[in-house]
Amino acid sequence: MASQLTLYTAKTCPYAHRVELALEESGLQYTSFEIDLQNKPEWYAPRVNPVSKVPAITYGGPIVPPDNPSPESTKLAESLVLLEFIADLSKPGNLLPTDPVLRAK
Repeated sequence: MASQLTLYTAKTCPYAHRVELALEESGLQYTSFEIDLQNKPEWYAPRVNPVSKVPAITYGGPIVPPDNPSPESTKLAESLVLLEFIADLSKPGNLLPTDPVLRAK
């Protein structure tokens, strides 16, 4: 059984958009939760991303509503880190080539 995966995103953020595209291409099951960047929920910074930016991901822990993230889940942020994380969760070679030279190109 796959671990829960929630993406916190915003339609106006290109960094969040590329993470969402990677998730779609990966075929991983995930929940998406839209954050209003002009009116962020009070719970977002202390419970998901201390710098209060998107994109962010919660991974693992119990399945809970996205607006009530579990303290047991791992919280990750920064789009490049998230892209590598998604590639690692995917089938080998699905998002990034397995050959390091090809991946670097």
